[in-house]
Amino acid sequence: MTYAELAVTTNFSFLRGASHPADLVERAAELGIAAIGITDRNTLAGVVRAHEAWKKLEDTPLKLLIGARLVFRDGTPDILAYPKDRKAYARLCRLLSIGKLRAPKGECFLDLADLKEYRRGLLLIVMPANPEDAKLALSSLGRDTWLAASMLYTGEDRRRLKILK
Repeated sequence: MTYAELAVTTNFSFLRGASHPADLVERAAELGIAAIGITDRNTLAGVVRAHEAWKKLEDTPLKLLIGARLVFRDGTPDILAYPKDRKAYARLCRLLSIGKLRAPKGECFLDLADLKEYRRGLLLIVMPANPEDAKLALSSLGRDTWLAASMLYTGEDRRRLKILK
């Protein structure tokens, strides 16, 4: 069975991640993980060092996934955004720049409407605390959008997830 970690936060997400991107990539390769997705909070800052470390690895099947964790000010759940190609990467950079330009230094103000405008070519994973909170985002973002749901093991998981069908 293969395992991929899609929501890795590095020390470039202030007060949220502690490990350096290179260390995370190297350790993922050591553990035989199939893929690691670097997704820092409203930034792509960690992906450069992760990519440099990944290029130095020899004969590893580890895939490095480049993305960002989009955090919104309008109540939209966090969304992981992975660009499919260079043009989508440029749109993701533009989206993050827009959010940073309208916010005080060190912050990023994004709304779901911003993502809708720049979403072409992005693979999206909606990460709600409660699956019911994801309905609006899932219905408005369309294809190439998935739901990430944590299993709470309280006996209510099937009921919680069935709501989204």
